[in-house]
Amino acid sequence: MRSAQIRREIGARLVDERARLGLTQQGLASAAKCARLSVIQYESGRSSPAAETLVALESIGVDVRFLLTGLRAAPLGIDRDRFRVAFAEALRQAKARRERQSPEENLDQAWRIYDALTHLSSPVGRR
Repeated sequence: MRSAQIRREIGARLVDERARLGLTQQGLASAAKCARLSVIQYESGRSSPAAETLVALESIGVDVRFLLTGLRAAPLGIDRDRFRVAFAEALRQAKARRERQSPEENLDQAWRIYDALTHLSSPVGRR
């Protein structure tokens, strides 16, 4: 895989993470203590974040494993039964949309559903 392609993939995943966290480019830059232009360059694939930037991004909630590999980090204390429900729901939704998804896409969707279920069942999520 070429480094330009890797930079583009990291950039696309950074856009996803920024959206997941509800941050603007400026908000991400401020939180990670880097320039907005750096965030623009990362997201466009023109450059990649340095190790120090990755540490700062992780400290604000960016899933650095996902950013670098495309694989989500498993949350601590996973409730297996809740994850089974989330995975079954991901498969049901894909079937309802008549989509064929790769196992990775199914898992990614299941993690999103699991996160939503976890958030809904937490005291903060029940406001």
